[in-house]
Amino acid sequence: MDLPCETVLVFDRDEDLYAFESFVHATNYLEAIDVSEGEYPAAYSPDGGVLALTAPEGPQGPVLLTRTGRADLADLERRVARYWERHQRGQPSCDPPQTARFLIDRDHQPRTGWLSRVMCQLRRDTPGD
Repeated sequence: MDLPCETVLVFDRDEDLYAFESFVHATNYLEAIDVSEGEYPAAYSPDGGVLALTAPEGPQGPVLLTRTGRADLADLERRVARYWERHQRGQPSCDPPQTARFLIDRDHQPRTGWLSRVMCQLRRDTPGD
């Protein structure tokens, strides 16, 4: 279960959790306006390293993610446990690295929305197949 060395765990104000494979993935996904308004109060590496999210050029500029040199594994573990309690009911809680792997793997699964299901059904119902 190797994680990329720059894996990032980001928590929003609603305690939702986002996992990114790299700083680049995180900063490309997160919007500067949200960072400026404090939407993401906590960001960590899976080992508890505290990361700083900033938007130094304001709401229209880039998002920066930097290592602070501090660690707070206890807070990360508390937030991850709360994520499992709220969003993965009935599932056993995982540690931060396992949670990051779970979320990254889940995000790489192909989506099967209603349109995909309908198209599959139509293909199965097509005569001559």
